[in-house]
Amino acid sequence: MSSKAMSKSTTEMDSSKKLFSKEWLIEQKSLIALLFLIVVVSFLNPNFFTVDNILNILRQTSVNAIIAVGMTLVILTAGIDLSVGSVLALCGAFAASMIALRCRC
Repeated sequence: MSSKAMSKSTTEMDSSKKLFSKEWLIEQKSLIALLFLIVVVSFLNPNFFTVDNILNILRQTSVNAIIAVGMTLVILTAGIDLSVGSVLALCGAFAASMIALRCRC
């Protein structure tokens, strides 16, 4: 079997993995658990799965997401290790001072 044919058959096997195969379910167990919790809480509280609530959740997690992206870039480039808490405090102080400057005008 030539290497071209072998790589083609390997690619076909990888792409032919079934969506709900046992391996896929094991790999995606965190996502499945999250979706299950969303469905359960949505049935228990009809106000949970509303646009306002989802926007509120996104607003509340945006700070952590921005810090996580920044810290990931620092770690990937083998840069200095910054303390997440001190970076968050510095960003919070800077944001508060910018808001205070804007309110004075």
